Parts: sequence; C-alpha cells; structure tokens
Amino acid sequence: MPASNLQAQEYKFSYRTLQGVWTWKTRVDLSQSLPMYLVADIVSPYGLLRDSIPIPGEVVQAMSGSIDEMKSAFAPAILVGPPSTLVFTVDEGRGYSVNQPVQVTNSGVYGSLLSLTNTTSSPWLMAIPANLGHLAFNESANVEVSVDSTNLLAADSPFAGTVMLQDTNASNSPQAVPITVNVRPKAMIGLTPTALAFYITRPVSGPFAPIPSQTFVIQNTGPAGSVLEFLVQKLVGLSDWLVAYTPFSGSLVSSATQAVTVTIQPPEGMLTGTYTETLRVSGYSGNAYQDIQVQLIIA
Repeated sequence: MPASNLQAQEYKFSYRTLQGVWTWKTRVDLSQSLPMYLVADIVSPYGLLRDSIPIPGEVVQAMSGSIDEMKSAFAPAILVGPPSTLVFTVDEGRGYSVNQPVQVTNSGVYGSLLSLTNTTSSPWLMAIPANLGHLAFNESANVEVSVDSTNLLAADSPFAGTVMLQDTNASNSPQAVPITVNVRPKAMIGLTPTALAFYITRPVSGPFAPIPSQTFVIQNTGPAGSVLEFLVQKLVGLSDWLVAYTPFSGSLVSSATQAVTVTIQPPEGMLTGTYTETLRVSGYSGNAYQDIQVQLIIA
C-alpha cells in the first residue's frame, strides 16, 4: 500500500487486487479545527466509484491503513514546561492552594493537533482543565494545578504526586509532571497585652491635646515551620477616636513578633465617659483570631 507525493492537503494511495488497481486520496485537515482524516476520490479498476461497484474488504482495510499512516505522519508531541515540575507550600488543613500553571506545547509536526487529557495521582491534587484540545503545531496552553491541604498533615510532609498528560495520538504520550507538596503546621496567634487603656482630660474648649500612642505585640506561638499571615481590623468600626493601628497586616514565622502601634485622637467636643473598641487580629491558625480591647477614658 505505497503512498505517492503529497498533493496540497492530500496523499494519494493505491492498492492492487486481482481485478486491477484501486486508487484514492486520504486527506488531512491542516486547519486548527477538528483533526479530520477523510478518504475521497476513490477510483476502481472499472473507473470512478459508483454505488453499483462493491469495495472489496481488503481495499477497505487498505483505506483504513492509509488513515493510520496519515495519523502517524501527522502525530503531535507533548512538550511540558516551563515549568516541568511544581513545588507547593501549603498550611495544614487550610484547603485549596493558589493555582500554579504548567505550560504544554504541541512540539509535533506541522499539521498535527494535540488533544490532551490529564489525570492526577492523588485526591488532594487537581489539574484543570481535564481536557485540553486542538493545539496546533507550536501552540501552547496552560494546565492549572492546585493542592487541597484539608486532610494533609505537617507530620507526614512532604507529599509527592504526579499530573499525567496524555494523548493517544502523541508520539511521546504520556508525560508526567512531578509535584512536591510541603505542608506547614498551623500557626497560633498570641497577643500581649490583651487590653489597652488611654486616660485623658477633656479640655474646657478647643481640641484635645496629643495623646501618646501605645503598642501591643502579636506573636506566632505556633510550632517551628508555621507561618502566621495576620490582619488587624476594628471589630465595631464606629470609633472615630481610634485613628490608626500600624502595621495592620504582616507575616510571622514561628516565635517571631510584631509590635502594633495604636494611635488615639478624640474629635473636638467629645464628651466625658468611657469608650470601647475591639481590635481583632485574625489569620489562618489554630485559634483563628484573638481580640484586644482598647478603651478611651475621658475625665
């Protein structure tokens, strides 16, 4: 079943039987649509094919073989990367991580189309989209990989997994993307002190005198390897006299501390009395959040 020269987007094939020579053209669609292989322009030993002329089984097999030959000639190939491996650092029990992309390219021949499916080796590993189709020669796309750390324990870290990229028509299928997952233990939020009090005297008239600021300390009291990403917010939010707390966010490794400066400045005309606000320090941790009470006492 020899093939003759390529004619545009077609190859011409022939097959000899006892009755004579059968010829046909097997076409490949070189566009970036569906990969289509079509047998057309069939000529029998008796002339152009007509409904009244049966096609022998051996000729049907030869035509099928010509499609297989075309598929082989236009086979795609899977090129992974960059990157070709991924490393995730996640917190124990936190849930899904931020996605990391892996670039995939069709490095086959001109006219090939790559249609990938991906599978993961572990239930805590996700890769989307599950199907990535119709990549033309030298065309690239991304597979987005993420990790679900809900049931991953730091004591068992690191974890290893694989994303497998496959296309049965590709010359080098399947291709594996190794995944390493480092799981950090949960942080813990510690506060010192747990309350601040500002005592001032109301002036007879005019603005209040400047008030010295005070500080409290946030500490990550979690085990080694933990990281606390904290956020400080007003819990009530109506206290216009509590004008600033800085920094209001940050990141602390185990045992590290951060002093937060609290600034008070009552508006002119504020009445005597005791005013209370709560600052909440939150972040993914074993204790979720801790509160510090801030009081303003105007005498």
